[in-house]
Amino acid sequence: MKTIIEIKNNYDGDGAYHEFIDEVSFFVNEIELHCEVSNDRFTNIVEQQKNYFTDKSKFKHKTVVEAKGYSQGDWEEYTIFHNEPKDSTMLQGLVDELEKTFTHMNDYVAEVYEQTEVDGKIFNAEPHEHIYFSIRHTEFPEKDDVLSEFDSLFGLEYDEITINIDG
Repeated sequence: MKTIIEIKNNYDGDGAYHEFIDEVSFFVNEIELHCEVSNDRFTNIVEQQKNYFTDKSKFKHKTVVEAKGYSQGDWEEYTIFHNEPKDSTMLQGLVDELEKTFTHMNDYVAEVYEQTEVDGKIFNAEPHEHIYFSIRHTEFPEKDDVLSEFDSLFGLEYDEITINIDG
């Protein structure tokens, strides 16, 4: 009996989006700031994630962050008012996340099943495990990226793995 894993895109998944929101929430609650957005088609996620109220008049610096997606309507311009130094790693972390508002959202599912060969015929059992994971650090992950991320996250032993992803 062999353990087989098949990884494919999870188009219904929202794990990458929730990771994005968690990261934004972390940064905005570590830095005191105020944020305004230009595109009123979307919610101001920075202000939505803050657990405090501020007024932009108390800040000395302004940082503009542009986020562009894959389609014409997916764009946002964030204007962040803050007192952070220009080389602040926390501010840069927030900027990096906000630039990826519409990109770097790759969700996958790995199905684990057993395969048996009887008299030269191969029989695949129904998957006994579904493992969901996301990749956010690479915009368009290749098969090698997906395999590397899966192995580093889960470290499962398997006899064969197939990766059927778009891209």
